[in-house]
Amino acid sequence: MTETLKYTLVKKENELELRQYAAHIKAEVTIEAKSYRLAVENAFGILAGYIFGNNISTQKIAMTTPVTTNRSEKIAMTTPVTISGEGSYTVAFIMPAQYNLASLPLPGDKRVKLTPVPAHQAAAIRFNGYFNEEKIAQHKQRLAGWISEQGLSPIGEFTVAGYNPPWVPGVLARNEVLVKVNETE
Repeated sequence: MTETLKYTLVKKENELELRQYAAHIKAEVTIEAKSYRLAVENAFGILAGYIFGNNISTQKIAMTTPVTTNRSEKIAMTTPVTISGEGSYTVAFIMPAQYNLASLPLPGDKRVKLTPVPAHQAAAIRFNGYFNEEKIAQHKQRLAGWISEQGLSPIGEFTVAGYNPPWVPGVLARNEVLVKVNETE
């Protein structure tokens, strides 16, 4: 059975949730891609290599869920400002809870970074089906509105989280858009 990142539910309204996550570690890689889906497809093999033994001790690490993806557009600092069709995406695997930075083997691929994530609160919206740019944008907008209604503020980039392997039928696939939040003063 695949381990899933655990959280405590703080509040729930239909598919919208406020969650408390414990500190954890993620293995991540940043790549250029034209969409979230292509970013995951391109980065998956690099991250899978790490957990399947492409690390200094050739140790295998169990797969966990979700696989997360963040996007940050590259914007030129010239006049006129233009954005290319590609963006920079960071795709991450969550490491199993039994590991800390000292016990995880160092990656054999220098593109893979091990990053500690401190305990935090996050807002999430859950949806089924494969994700695409339009669906992600709709869920980000709905989640942002709910966050504001709750008197909270987003911190950082919105994240897309996928929980199922590619062979799960789209209608059954569990996905989420989430973002770290803090309470407003």
